[in-house]
Amino acid sequence: MTPYQPSGFSLTTRISSAHTLELAIRGDLDYDTGDEFSTAVNEALDAHVRRHGTALRHLHLDCAELRAIDSIGLSALLALRRRTHPAGVTLYFRHEPVYLTRMLEVTGTTEYLTERAGPAPDATRPPEERADSAPAS
Repeated sequence: MTPYQPSGFSLTTRISSAHTLELAIRGDLDYDTGDEFSTAVNEALDAHVRRHGTALRHLHLDCAELRAIDSIGLSALLALRRRTHPAGVTLYFRHEPVYLTRMLEVTGTTEYLTERAGPAPDATRPPEERADSAPAS
């Protein structure tokens, strides 16, 4: 029997604009890499906020080079959704492999993960009440 060989996980920013961020996943999203994925995604999101403020509305995950996913990988995706959705960011899966589609269908998480996010709570408030607004003089 061939011993398990980790695939070498990486996450790369492909497209970044004020409203859209695309991250490419390469390798396995599993027990060994779930924390690494979460850390890398959070760093990318934090960097985006520093550069563009809270304007992000679309987060695309390019899964063309995703080799495998297990329950820990799914858990990492669910944690990502819990961070992005309240901020008004909708998740999209691009080049979704069959095994990812199947996992999301079997677990009933497809609609939850890709549900369209409404505006961020701050974006619905009048400008004078927003946290990022300068005080009126």
